[in-house]
Amino acid sequence: MTLTSILPSLRASLPDPLDPVLWPASTEATTDDVRVRAVSMQRLAAVAGTPCVHTAEQAPPRYRPRDWVPRDVCVAVAAVARVRRPWGVLLVELDAVLPDCAVLAEARLIGRRSVAPAAAVTVTTNPTGTAGRDAVLPGDVAVGDLVCFPCARALTHREVATL
Repeated sequence: MTLTSILPSLRASLPDPLDPVLWPASTEATTDDVRVRAVSMQRLAAVAGTPCVHTAEQAPPRYRPRDWVPRDVCVAVAAVARVRRPWGVLLVELDAVLPDCAVLAEARLIGRRSVAPAAAVTVTTNPTGTAGRDAVLPGDVAVGDLVCFPCARALTHREVATL
């Protein structure tokens, strides 16, 4: 449990901490953005459109074996296409296909500062709401928000784009 999860109002001035092993090397969080090797994911989405991916080198593990070689991993950015609350469950539909390697436990809302308490969210990619995966996002997530999450392997745009 972090200080920002206990007091969500601190998120306006203090970013949520990142797990350095799950994100690419040289990733830093700000209050409303994630930067990977000095590339703003918010700016990348503005220039390239959503969904988009940014490939970077894997961060070293905490206990690195001698023969460890870094591989490429990526960060994906998707826009929220629809938000529903059936039966008290927060369903968030993204405009991207969720790959199996996506680490949704580390999903971040970028593009705006939110001081709403964190809520359990089911993230889907289809309008029927099936095949969802769990994540934690601010409870005031809305259509048009940008969601950024790391992936355990390198992806191409084709693998996250919807047809």
